[in-house]
Amino acid sequence: MTDIKRIIQGRTPEEIGDKERFRCAVCIAMLEKPEGHEVIFEVRASTIPSQPGDVCLPGGAIEEGETSREAAVRETCEELLIQPEQIEIIGEADTFRTGNLLIHPYVAVIKDYQGTYSTDEVESVFTVPLQFFLETKPEEYIVPYEPQFGEDFPFDRIVGGKDYKWRQVEQKTLFYQYEYHTIWGFTALLMNSFGKILRREV
Repeated sequence: MTDIKRIIQGRTPEEIGDKERFRCAVCIAMLEKPEGHEVIFEVRASTIPSQPGDVCLPGGAIEEGETSREAAVRETCEELLIQPEQIEIIGEADTFRTGNLLIHPYVAVIKDYQGTYSTDEVESVFTVPLQFFLETKPEEYIVPYEPQFGEDFPFDRIVGGKDYKWRQVEQKTLFYQYEYHTIWGFTALLMNSFGKILRREV
């Protein structure tokens, strides 16, 4: 029992499950305008394999050995063709996690941005007034997910077998429509969360 106490007491818990979680960082990158802040969004290039044509925030995968903040700055620089000194990180918004995905969103102000972007990853960029997300309630849809099994899954070892009542997993999916741009999915969830922080909602 002494060894159990020594091992367990005072240890910092780790997460179990989803050990191969995809960790990424994004920037809620804003421009300071006389009429208020505007958020920079990207339209993903049609040539990339992951979510082509979707609207997203600048960001990407966290590489080995770098912090989430470093990844957010690096990816934003690569995608918007700017320098790190143009990015003023204000702080971190609420972390988003679902399934095997973990997103660290950083709030930043971009200085002297000239509308540049890397055509390797980005089709175009546009801005949305921050006030839009403070005043606009997104459309909300609940999407159920059913478990998928391989042919070798051992149903014979489970009480109920193939008729086992699996807990249903649901995910809230949000949509914002700004002019002709559809902002949805994780990007919409992050912006909705950021708006709640600014409005001091729970």
